[in-house]
Amino acid sequence: MEPDKFRESRQAINRLCKGIDLLIEQKELEASTEGHIEVSSRLDVLKPQAEGEIQERSVKNLGIKIRGLSTLISKLKPKKKQAIKKEAKIAIAWDEERLGQLSTAFLKKVFMNMGDDTKARVCFGTTGKGIRPSYQIEFGNQETTAFTGSGHKPQAKPILPGTKKISQPFSHEVIDSILHGK
Repeated sequence: MEPDKFRESRQAINRLCKGIDLLIEQKELEASTEGHIEVSSRLDVLKPQAEGEIQERSVKNLGIKIRGLSTLISKLKPKKKQAIKKEAKIAIAWDEERLGQLSTAFLKKVFMNMGDDTKARVCFGTTGKGIRPSYQIEFGNQETTAFTGSGHKPQAKPILPGTKKISQPFSHEVIDSILHGK
């Protein structure tokens, strides 16, 4: 190949390599991969046209440079996709109808935990699926005990009334009437 044309092709490949190097520094995986494909194809076109020892050595050196870029590109990680925002969970609205949908076995255990205290009131948790909600009982003597919904075991601390995580209170009488209605 004519030396001037070869030099122009070689310099164009070198400029592309510098551009790819910058893309690698910016951690642009896709753009640097596309650039690598472009520069590799240009080198493949230039290889068979190289004449003489100097041009062949120059092509060999460009090949080494391009393989080095390939190694650097392979170490790049793809950019993380933006996380899909989760929809806000809707709090469970507890009313007598919804309480009636709870299993009889669950309500019996709640009623047992309320004991014989007719002034006791129970509040249910508004998070989760509403199948076995956590709950807390406020007894007639103003003591409050929270329970797990799955095992009906006492919890360390109750949920503060007035927060969105707990329902309005239901009386001992309401729970009793729902149980006797089933």
